[in-house]
Amino acid sequence: MKQAFTIFLLLLIVLLVSFISSVESMTNKTIDIQLVVSRYNENLEWLKEEPFNKYPVICYNKGPNSDFYKPDGMKIVNIENVGRCDHTYIYHVVKNYESLAQHTMFLPGSCNMPNKMYKARWWIEEIEKTDKGVFIGLKTNDGIKNDLYSFQLDEWAASDEKNKSLNPESNLKLSNIRPFGKWFENHFKDIKAPFYTLGGIMGIEKENILQHPKSYYESFLSELDKHSNPEVGHYYERAWAAIFHPMDNVRFIDQLA
Repeated sequence: MKQAFTIFLLLLIVLLVSFISSVESMTNKTIDIQLVVSRYNENLEWLKEEPFNKYPVICYNKGPNSDFYKPDGMKIVNIENVGRCDHTYIYHVVKNYESLAQHTMFLPGSCNMPNKMYKARWWIEEIEKTDKGVFIGLKTNDGIKNDLYSFQLDEWAASDEKNKSLNPESNLKLSNIRPFGKWFENHFKDIKAPFYTLGGIMGIEKENILQHPKSYYESFLSELDKHSNPEVGHYYERAWAAIFHPMDNVRFIDQLA
């Protein structure tokens, strides 16, 4: 009887140790998130804060200086100032197609702005909860093509004051195809994408990128690499859910709900 109790006690201890080890493993699990930052003249001090300071960073520097915060391990790539952040994000996909992180978080250097900071933090925290993809944006009634069909811009200036002080240009290079709805039809036909995101903030899953060949993304670059302030960049910003369609593996979150 005593021997049976001892064996039972030992088994209980083994199970308890195994359970504790399993919980610790889940708690300490490293989530594969990479931050891709498009920078012009921002100081990037916000990268010192959580949750940004937990993850590796690639900074694409499009500005004429290197006066910005550089966390340990940051990879800096100096590229031409064309296409705004939309060009940067597709450029990253093309150049890193074979070595993408599971979750790539695309961020503008101006994430210090309150509205952008809130959304960027929210997006990363949602990924951290489940290690699965999310897409936080504005929900449409009839898909982005139809809801935003008439959208077009003739002028636009940088929203960040540091960027504007260095480059105050507001004249846009107009899209060859406009308005947005016609441009969308030309690229994506009748794809029904329900959400769009603004502010240059977006997280995309590796599998959603790799479902299309690299040449697919290279074709977009040719539309964005001709000017520092292209109207078509604003079209791409509203079309990410179509570019990476289908996104059946991603949980959509209405940012206004």
